[in-house]
Amino acid sequence: MHLKTNMMLTIVAVALILGSVGDFLFSPEGPWNVSGSIWVALLSLFALFINRHGGRVWLRKLLTWSGIAFAVSLLLTIRDAEALIPLVLLVQVACASAVLMQANKKTLIAARVEEFLIALFALPVQMVTRFFRLIGDLPFFEMAHSPRLKGVLRGLLIVAPLLVVFTLLFSSADANFERYTLALGDLISVELPQHVLSIVLMSVFSAGLLLCTMPELSNQSGLQSRPLKNRMNFLRSLGDEEIAVIMGSLVILFLVFVLLQFGYLFGGRETIEQVDGLTLATYARRGFFELIAVSLLTLVVLLWMSSTQCNQRIFRPMAVVLVVCVLFIMASAAQRLYLYSETFGLTLSRVLAAAIMLWLAGNLVSFIATLLRSGGIGFAFGMFASGIATVILLGLANPAAIVTRVNLSKAITSSQEQSIDIRYLTRLGADAVPPLLERIHHLPSYQQFIVAYELITRYGGERIEDEKNDWRTWNASRSKAKALVAEHYNELVRLAEQIRFVPK
Repeated sequence: MHLKTNMMLTIVAVALILGSVGDFLFSPEGPWNVSGSIWVALLSLFALFINRHGGRVWLRKLLTWSGIAFAVSLLLTIRDAEALIPLVLLVQVACASAVLMQANKKTLIAARVEEFLIALFALPVQMVTRFFRLIGDLPFFEMAHSPRLKGVLRGLLIVAPLLVVFTLLFSSADANFERYTLALGDLISVELPQHVLSIVLMSVFSAGLLLCTMPELSNQSGLQSRPLKNRMNFLRSLGDEEIAVIMGSLVILFLVFVLLQFGYLFGGRETIEQVDGLTLATYARRGFFELIAVSLLTLVVLLWMSSTQCNQRIFRPMAVVLVVCVLFIMASAAQRLYLYSETFGLTLSRVLAAAIMLWLAGNLVSFIATLLRSGGIGFAFGMFASGIATVILLGLANPAAIVTRVNLSKAITSSQEQSIDIRYLTRLGADAVPPLLERIHHLPSYQQFIVAYELITRYGGERIEDEKNDWRTWNASRSKAKALVAEHYNELVRLAEQIRFVPK
């Protein structure tokens, strides 16, 4: 490990602090609130502290990725959308992987996609292996014979029975002190093992992350992709005939599909409904995710082909044609999504699908631009950075509120009472509460009752008052929703009482 004893002890102490703080902060609901942001901020500060002698350049890089991870964690503090949780976690893992790559002296802009993927999968392995190396290098024998440690242990042995005796005497003398003592005893007997396990696991996790931020350990990273390349040499060198056959076949297949879709894309709703056995719903629903999978798989194939030692004069023009076809296919998928949303309403999953489509389309264009300009250098980092930016923009855009507003506007203007699933909107989370309250009086009577009942049940009443006492679960969106429901509480109760829906 080649770390000084003081540094190793510092890392262990910091990891124990982070583990203890995490055990205290994270409620049974998880770290998907302000507690998660606080813990990420502490982790970032401790990482900077441990690397304080690493030089300005490295500290600047570490500060950049730590800042991005913290900013992304704030999305779960200001938004109440479960769909964002896996995206936020993915971005934070990506930030940690980027730190690991740069700690191993890799240039992100020049890195290829496979190097990002290797770092992504190597991160948990490196966290575990570096932690056990740290434990293995700690001088336990020397510390066990330390005069200071022996003095501390002797002091604890002497004071322990005194503490027990005095505690028993104070408990007998004062009922209030006895109550607190019994409560502490119950806490230790019931919850202590859970807390100890939680602290240990989070400390190991924290130590592993901290060790991955240290450039001096880069020679033990195991992030070299050369062995993988050596095992896959048969895929690394393709002749002119192979390139022509592979790319030519794909181009022909894609062109045929594009020609078949051409009429649907520009013919509109009427053209689709004129085809025998093809309804608008069938056309919109069938094949959407398959087309997205085709676009993603095509990007993977193009990345692989561009990394081979192939004739670029053959590959590049065919790659441009293939990307144009894929963009057309994505336009077809976007039209299907639009028609389906127009007919059956917008959902959170459809918003996420649209965001993924835009990200894929942007990266396909970026692939061609970097391929023609610099042979693909910089594409992987652009894909990496644009993915992080997409998640941040998606969180800031407030997708749950967008879905609610769009569906409510559509229902109100079309005067179709069955055009939206009002229960679905009330269960999108706290972000949906403001638009629901804004337009509740424009809804049909029975839908007003449903909205009133759901909002009172979720964001009003005694249960909600109890939740206010735990600041660790605070969330800006839920806090705003509770305040709005409290402000309109009497009005909501009146609407709910009309059909005896007042929750107890």
